[in-house]
Amino acid sequence: MAETTVYADGQPIALDIAMQAAQWLTTLMDGDATVAQRQAWRAWRDAHPDHDRAWRHIEQVSGNFQELDARASRQALARQPTARRQGLRALVWLAAFGATGWFASRSDTAHTLLADVSTGTTRRQITLEDGTALHLNVHTAVNLRYTASGRLLQLVRGEIHVATAQEHRTPYRPFLVETTHGRALALGTRYLVRKDDDRTMVAVEQGRVRLTPRDGGAAVIVAAGQGAGMTNNQVLPVRAVGPEAWAWRQGLLLADSMRLRDFIHELSRYRSGFIACDDAVGDLRISGVYPLADTDAVLRSLPDALPVRVQYRTPYWVQLQAK
Repeated sequence: MAETTVYADGQPIALDIAMQAAQWLTTLMDGDATVAQRQAWRAWRDAHPDHDRAWRHIEQVSGNFQELDARASRQALARQPTARRQGLRALVWLAAFGATGWFASRSDTAHTLLADVSTGTTRRQITLEDGTALHLNVHTAVNLRYTASGRLLQLVRGEIHVATAQEHRTPYRPFLVETTHGRALALGTRYLVRKDDDRTMVAVEQGRVRLTPRDGGAAVIVAAGQGAGMTNNQVLPVRAVGPEAWAWRQGLLLADSMRLRDFIHELSRYRSGFIACDDAVGDLRISGVYPLADTDAVLRSLPDALPVRVQYRTPYWVQLQAK
């Protein structure tokens, strides 16, 4: 991502914090924010002094934006789907921080805001125009690029499961999922793609997938029951994958002797707020099947299985410590 300096109250502030403040403002201004969303906003604001500083700054200047006669802008926004409309409005609020060059950067956050399909804290299933079934995990964003010569999904953020439909058109259009790390070409397939910061993970349920790194490196074919990571310049060693890879589609988190810090990292994806895991307990191992629909129940169960204490600083700020 290109370096961009933004400001709140005349002092530099991290771009991601400015972006979070802008997104919170668009959420609260829509007028239908839930009690849980307002509680999550308050927890975010209280979590760090820079969060509060960013919020106070954008709240102060937003009054000036609201007084402008922006009829043309409002009409343009009204023609956009809800998620896209909120994203465009958030870009407007970012001007309050002086982030005028931000949109031109290769920012995943920018692309997430304007993605064709995205999710928040709930999963989503859709059927694409060719009959392909697409299942999006939480906090996922995808662009759809279907043309006469190809079927392309750009995974901007998060995790998807794809069950590709058989292509009957002539000429045949290949089906690819693309991330910043490379491309995954389906070869008659049901498969999962997850984009992390440093790599893209692919797990194949049925059929095969050819992985091709973006910046060169040998392509590798991954078969059913296997998975592999892919960086910009190489495909990492292929390994066997188990049912834990697909469990999120049934709303479950499967742990088989998983490190507690890794378990908490996965659980936090399905929960609003923050979960911190002290180093003293991070290497403890946990096994079991956990329902993602009630993360509080999962957290409450941990002291029964491990020598840990779960401390709620707020409903949305949880700390795991040694008992």
